[in-house]
Amino acid sequence: MEEVMLKQLALVVALVFLPTSAWANDATPQPIPSGALETPQPIPSDTLEWDQAPIPGSENWGQPPRTFDPVFNIPGGAYTPPPEASQGVGGWAIVHPGTGVVHGVIVATIETYYSNNGRMQIEYMGCPAGCLLRFQTRATSDGNVAGWHGPEVTFDKNDDTFDLGYSNTDSSGTTIVKQKLIPARTATDGVNLSTGLVNIRTEFISSRLNDLAIKLVKLQERQDSDSYSEIEISGFKTFTYESDEQVVQNLDTDIADALTSAGHDIAVPESGGFVETVKTLTEKVKRYFAGFFSSE
Repeated sequence: MEEVMLKQLALVVALVFLPTSAWANDATPQPIPSGALETPQPIPSDTLEWDQAPIPGSENWGQPPRTFDPVFNIPGGAYTPPPEASQGVGGWAIVHPGTGVVHGVIVATIETYYSNNGRMQIEYMGCPAGCLLRFQTRATSDGNVAGWHGPEVTFDKNDDTFDLGYSNTDSSGTTIVKQKLIPARTATDGVNLSTGLVNIRTEFISSRLNDLAIKLVKLQERQDSDSYSEIEISGFKTFTYESDEQVVQNLDTDIADALTSAGHDIAVPESGGFVETVKTLTEKVKRYFAGFFSSE
């Protein structure tokens, strides 16, 4: 039954949000104790079939034809699923053993993991047969399963967590977000997968305006915890705050006081001058505190 389930993979809702090194030898997956699960024999790798034909239409995407050479020969590292993986269906990441990148997430169970010896037996979303199954997210209380995948999402074999990265550059500047996902902590409230996110770092560097730029570094232990923020105006001053509320209450006043102390006229600022530029740049970081500033 597990083999049929694996071949009828269900793509889950993905949240688009790398660094991996050599991997240790695979440890043979062991069934969870108590005899609750039977462990079917893994499918011998020499009997597998996989699709080595190019994906139809891939030439229209400007991509080279893909071939799916299996990666059973690449060690995946020792791994034991957390107890939460045995609580029914969940989101299981499809991890390339050579790069650590998460190519996709499927709805599966602990039985799926053990019956396939911890590896995919077919290609899935560009990850060849032999890619690793790694538990990523718990189902929410309504039975929904979701997860994170993409080129900036990687499995960390050192602690069995996931590194989630996001970067974007537009006319206002560049944003880089990095955070860690702990699978066992996802959906602890039955609703939000984000309860598993820790060590959240948001960095924004604005595009330069009149040869000035502003940089924000925002650090959070968890999404629901206070954040430490450091706001630096290049060549002028750096402001630090222990919470979002402090930023809201003090940022505008602190900048005005700093400008005044530096001898700038803030009452009638010169058009396009230093004071006006600083205020314009400050507005760029306020969006990272949306819901706090009344202007957002």
